Amino acid sequence: MKMLLTLFLFLIGSQTSVTQTPASTSADIVLLVDSSSSLGDKTFPSVKAFISKTIGLLTATPTQYRIALAQYSDDLHLEFQLDTHKTKNAMLNHVKKNFVFKGGSVRTGNALQKVHSAYFKGPISRRDKNRILVVLTSGKSEDDVEKPANDLKSDGVKIIALGMPDTDLKELQSMATPRFSQKFRTLRDLSMFSQNMTKIIESVIQPPPDVIQPPPDVIQPPAVCMSNFVADVVFIVDEGVSIPQSEDIKQFLQNAIDSLDVQKDCVQIGLVTYSSKPRLLSLLSEEMSKTAILEKIKGFSPREGKANIGAAINATRKDVFSVRFGSRKAQRIEQIAILITHRPSEDNVSEAALGLRKAGVTVFTVGVENADDTQLTQIASHPPQLYVTKLTAFSNLPGQAKNLQKKLLNQIQDKMYFQSERRELLKAGCMDTEEADIYMLIDGSTSISSDAFREIKHFLKEVIKMFNIGPNKVRFGAVQYSHNFRTEFKLNDYNTKNELEKAIDNIRQIYGDTYIGAALTYMQPLLKEARNQRPGGVPCYLIVLTDGVSHDNVKEPAEQLRNEKINIYAVGVKGANEEQLHEIAGPNNKPFFVQEFDALKTIKNEIVQRICTGEACREMRADIMFLVDSSGSIGQDNFSKMKSFMKELVKKSDIGADRVQVGVVQFSGTNQEEFQLNRYSSKSDIFSAIDGMSLMGDITLTGGALTFVSDYFKPSKGARPGVKKFLILITDGVAGDEVKSPAEKLQNQGVVIFSVGVFNANKTQLEEISGTRKLVFYVEKFDILKHIEDELIFRICSPYEECKRIERLDVVFVIDESGSISREQYETMKEFMITLVKKSDVAPDRVQFGAVKYSDEPTMLFYLNEYNAKSKIVEAIQKDTSRGGSTYTAKAIAYAESLFAKEHGSRKDKGVPQILIVITDGVSHDTAQLNDTAKRLRDKGIIIYAVGIKDANSGELLGMAGSEDKYFYVDTFEGLKNTSVVVSDTVCGDSKPECEIKADLVFLIDGSNSIDPNDFIKMKKFLESVIDLIFYEHNVQVGIAQYSDLYKKEVDLGAFPGKTELKARIQNIKQITGYTLIGSALTNVKEFFAPSGSKRATRNVRPILLVLTDGESQDNVAEPAENLRKQGVDMYAIGVGNINDFQLMQIAGAAERKYTVDDFSKLKSIKKRLVDDVCNPVVPTTCFVDIVVGFDISSQKRGDHLFDGQFQLKTYLPGILKALTSLSSLSCNVGTKTQSSVAVYLSNTLTPGSSKFEIDSEKILNILRNLTINTTSYLNSNFLESLWKTFTSNSDDQNRKKVLLVFSDGLDENVEKLEQKSEELRKKGLNALITVVLERASNSHELQYIEFGRGSEYNNPLTIDKQNIANALALSVRNMAERICCSVPCMCIGDGGAAGYRGGQGDKGAKGVKGHAGHLGEDGELGSRGLTGLPGEQGIKGCEGSRGLKGYRGISGQKGNQGDNGIDGVNGEQGSLGHPGIKGEKGDLGNMGNPGPRGPFGDRGEKGFRGDPGNSGLNNVERGPKGSKGDWGRQGEKGPMGSPGSPGSRGTPGPNGRRGAPGLQGEKGKEGPKGSEGEQGFRGSQGLRGIEGVKGEKGTDGNKGLQ
Repeated sequence: MKMLLTLFLFLIGSQTSVTQTPASTSADIVLLVDSSSSLGDKTFPSVKAFISKTIGLLTATPTQYRIALAQYSDDLHLEFQLDTHKTKNAMLNHVKKNFVFKGGSVRTGNALQKVHSAYFKGPISRRDKNRILVVLTSGKSEDDVEKPANDLKSDGVKIIALGMPDTDLKELQSMATPRFSQKFRTLRDLSMFSQNMTKIIESVIQPPPDVIQPPPDVIQPPAVCMSNFVADVVFIVDEGVSIPQSEDIKQFLQNAIDSLDVQKDCVQIGLVTYSSKPRLLSLLSEEMSKTAILEKIKGFSPREGKANIGAAINATRKDVFSVRFGSRKAQRIEQIAILITHRPSEDNVSEAALGLRKAGVTVFTVGVENADDTQLTQIASHPPQLYVTKLTAFSNLPGQAKNLQKKLLNQIQDKMYFQSERRELLKAGCMDTEEADIYMLIDGSTSISSDAFREIKHFLKEVIKMFNIGPNKVRFGAVQYSHNFRTEFKLNDYNTKNELEKAIDNIRQIYGDTYIGAALTYMQPLLKEARNQRPGGVPCYLIVLTDGVSHDNVKEPAEQLRNEKINIYAVGVKGANEEQLHEIAGPNNKPFFVQEFDALKTIKNEIVQRICTGEACREMRADIMFLVDSSGSIGQDNFSKMKSFMKELVKKSDIGADRVQVGVVQFSGTNQEEFQLNRYSSKSDIFSAIDGMSLMGDITLTGGALTFVSDYFKPSKGARPGVKKFLILITDGVAGDEVKSPAEKLQNQGVVIFSVGVFNANKTQLEEISGTRKLVFYVEKFDILKHIEDELIFRICSPYEECKRIERLDVVFVIDESGSISREQYETMKEFMITLVKKSDVAPDRVQFGAVKYSDEPTMLFYLNEYNAKSKIVEAIQKDTSRGGSTYTAKAIAYAESLFAKEHGSRKDKGVPQILIVITDGVSHDTAQLNDTAKRLRDKGIIIYAVGIKDANSGELLGMAGSEDKYFYVDTFEGLKNTSVVVSDTVCGDSKPECEIKADLVFLIDGSNSIDPNDFIKMKKFLESVIDLIFYEHNVQVGIAQYSDLYKKEVDLGAFPGKTELKARIQNIKQITGYTLIGSALTNVKEFFAPSGSKRATRNVRPILLVLTDGESQDNVAEPAENLRKQGVDMYAIGVGNINDFQLMQIAGAAERKYTVDDFSKLKSIKKRLVDDVCNPVVPTTCFVDIVVGFDISSQKRGDHLFDGQFQLKTYLPGILKALTSLSSLSCNVGTKTQSSVAVYLSNTLTPGSSKFEIDSEKILNILRNLTINTTSYLNSNFLESLWKTFTSNSDDQNRKKVLLVFSDGLDENVEKLEQKSEELRKKGLNALITVVLERASNSHELQYIEFGRGSEYNNPLTIDKQNIANALALSVRNMAERICCSVPCMCIGDGGAAGYRGGQGDKGAKGVKGHAGHLGEDGELGSRGLTGLPGEQGIKGCEGSRGLKGYRGISGQKGNQGDNGIDGVNGEQGSLGHPGIKGEKGDLGNMGNPGPRGPFGDRGEKGFRGDPGNSGLNNVERGPKGSKGDWGRQGEKGPMGSPGSPGSRGTPGPNGRRGAPGLQGEKGKEGPKGSEGEQGFRGSQGLRGIEGVKGEKGTDGNKGLQ
């Protein structure tokens, strides 16, 4: 009732209570009411009603409120003083009998001045009551109001200013106390507003606490734009015309601009003229008035020159549609260009127009006389029938202005809400296509540019999004062709939308010539395989996409596929041959053709609609009446087009007495029946009847016709009960009578009304007739009717349903089979169950069904996890037969409880609702136990629905269900059929979508005055219902703020740990009231969201904001909304009632995230769609990484398998490939994805060992498992080059980051040559080269010389036995991606560490790994190194005792702290590579890479590891702690191979071995180099000792030491 709590927040405030609780302070209140002629005597009764309601709600007593009343026009008229009436009734009697309309002019200033002296003499003192003046005015005052209002306020009077629709808002605000002005949009708003006056007066006396008030300059009322017509419109005009032609052009421009709402914040106009060169006459940034622009147009004059339209379009794109020059595209404002030309262009228009459209500009073309039709189509947006106008003469041009204005408005409204609404309706309709196999055959020939190929892939992804994907649902496959053919993925390769989207992103263009015929032949075995996989007639479709002429014959292979019942859709672009497209599609399928690849997105819906229409209309039963305008304005030609339109709709319908019935009535000034619904049952008869119709002529009385046709939906006129009913109105004019009431009567009868009108019709009337804009088709002319036929048929076959499919439940049926139920009745009960099954999305991760039947004893029919296909469940139900017996319902539901167990398929632990549906026809014999048994199940979270038939006891039903909304009763079994719809819709409300997101979810709710208190409660309940669907305590934090012109934080993020506590807090939120400042609220709500670099942001916690409003904001919303988006906040906007669609779009950022409903009670209708969108956002992929994997295993010989002798490679490679194909998103791209793909290359196998880049690691492993070695491999320059060539050099792959990963047992070429090759590849574009040391490797430390790109991990060599080698490799690749994609040089060490600790806690995982190690450890006993293995690689160094010394030195040189300097130290490392320990001393030189010391090291086999270019070496090592990894001692087992013969060293623990007898072994061990790898030799700068490096040379024996 109290619509708005506090007047301060008029437009947006929200209320909480309707009680008359008195304010804490008393007040004198004067009501000053406009009674001028501007208000009018017809409106005055509404004002009187407002005054009466206001007085009635106020507590009028001498101690609380004293009330006075005055009215004014030319002068002030006092009705009664503050002390005249002591009671409320006396005041109300005065208003009723004595308060009469005066008339006159509006002189509000004079009234304020006189009311001041009459009621508020002198300034207020501390002991006086509060003094309040409520002013209600109808229009702009003829005198000044600001000074008398300020005088009142200076004397302590608080002014509440209320204005009727024609009032000047600024004038109201200048009168009012800040925040207490309100302008009403309608008289109804005034009536409802009276309920808020008590709260408003309380607020003006004492403002509510804990609110933030906006600064005074924030309130800038937005411009009121005609029909939400907001756009940047630029005219591009050919100057090469004659003087008479220029006059027609000027007249057209003047007429067009005059019809537009040109003003700041509405329509901005730009003007470009051209001949040989373009001229910019008016930029969008000039903010010129309509008058100024019209003056400029008067100066338009012809100019000779060429027609260079392409140049003019390019100039318009660069210099007009630019933010720098005034474009508002960043504010989501529609950008429109209108080209006017009369001759062909002499330069290229196709590329220029493509660039303009890609910049987000919608292009209209107007061609006169000799304009080139093809060029007009190439320039304009798609489809041409909406965007291209062709005129035969310039004299026709001025008359096109009004049509253009309607076209532009249609375009704006289409973008604002129709496109997203149509997409949702289509997606819902496609849920009827439950099973289908769809292959996409895409052209990859050279004629397609890389940009165009990306458009093709985007098109494929958009098509896939429209279907329900799954192994038993809709499956997709893709094949690419040119003169070669490549199966990108088969139908059974990927079973989810995410997997399919990744697979499409991974498609690489193959290039070549166009051979469509051969490609169609290539498809035959694939499609045959599909049929064999799913026998039973699953529909099969092939979408063929091409941009050129095929070099071979397409007709025969296409016919062969069609003969196999493959439905082919042909899509041609640009240079495609239309004749070939027809041959591919066949006679029954019209091909699609667009001028450019950017238009693919506009035909996507048409293709999907054709695929889905078959299933949607398969079981269609409907009664359809045509109501045809036959007035004189139609004309014979258009009347014939209307008849053709009706016949086409009939042709596409399944006509029959039990299918679709059609009837026709035509009207003008009178109504005329042509035929009733049941008159004809064949298409030919209907065609004949339509052909026989004659034009009536006369006026257009649509309202009377609607009343007349309503009788035709009754049985007496052939209508059938229980069948969907549709009325299709076709008209071209404005109704001469009232249409809303008769239309509403039809709608209340369940008739869905589609209104089809041409531009002469009144669109507002059409919306009133249909009841919603969703059912209105508004076209320019009758010729376009044929383009809406398919959509209209689809909408009839698949009308909007709030719940199209039950999405995610565990449902158990408990069905009575007792003796009181006959066989036929039992069949009816089974049909009831089958109806619910068919309504559900059946799958293991969606809806599961189980069933129990019962009489004396319950019997199991099937468990929840027994059947995962809808057909199997239906079959199981149909096979069942009843046995008879008595009715023991309590026993049955107790038995059914066992089905809700995890082992039987229950997903209760995953938050899936558990539903039990009991169907019975009688009284239970165990009634005493029934209530307790049912309550026990309900207490365990099982929702029980009780369906009773005939003799069922309603008390028992209620006892089982627990609430009246969950039990249903019908008198007969026949009535059960209709009940199934109600039950399914109710159960659907319990369904919860899968929503495992990590998010900070903030609700920003409108608490302004325009919201009734009851509606505010409904809004809070909506919040609770949304939280019920997506609130997961561990992953989601919820925050709530309320706004009007104030802002109040209601709930902090994460303040309530549980759902129950949070919902209780929501219920206690009080409406703050006030007017609507959404922009200010968006600025304040930023406090909830962490900056992009915070922990939650970098851990992929999505910041989400849901904004709810019922009004129009009085401040700017675009800029604060855009600021939030830049901060990474995903925004969704929900509008209720008469809202500003354009503002809502600016808040949401896209039409797909904008939701509108007519009133608060309908919020529930968008709940599931909203939650689905929030839980499944469109996440773009912004960083692509390609990884080529090579294997160099020199020890293998011909006949070996790849993994022979490489046990650890075989063990760990699956995990490595899995990790590499599953990279997480990057730190700089929260809300986006990173995608990696892997290819393997082997040139030394008997069969080819290469693969294309794959996103599925299993496919790669399948290739590797059966490979047989042919020749030994060598890691040399040629090997690296062959790996590099695996990357393609095509432009399509240039944005992909490239990584080489080499598994090797040692270098097979001079290290310097390999270093040079490595550097060469880096310059060619390789982003990283990473090596992994395999078992029994030699000189493994040298591998580090060829590596680069690993970031701060460069000095930590990777070995196949390294703990968590898969994670380490993934980390290295992610390091590279962070550096290249995000310009972050180093950030992963910390993250990795944290993950490591957590992993430790995961006992199971850790134990598994250790277990394997343990076994190896036993072998390792032979080589005590296993013990030393803790440090891992260090153990190896231990063999060369001399190196151990180096280790010490390194430690002493621990400028490791300087190591923080990081990667600079890398250069120093090179010194450390010196042979045995001695060289380690040289390594000390590493300190800041002093160049001098390096000179001495001519030894160079050991050049320091290459530092990664550009890496700032933040954290340098300190890896010592990782010694713990030594657990991998298991690998030490292999150590036995070390030849060093000092067994005693083996016996000793690793540590001793390191420093023990190293000197001797140092001589032997060349291995020292391996040990040196980690050995921070880079630390010491003691180059002096470098001399000893010479001794290192002896280390040749080190090889043996390498055990």
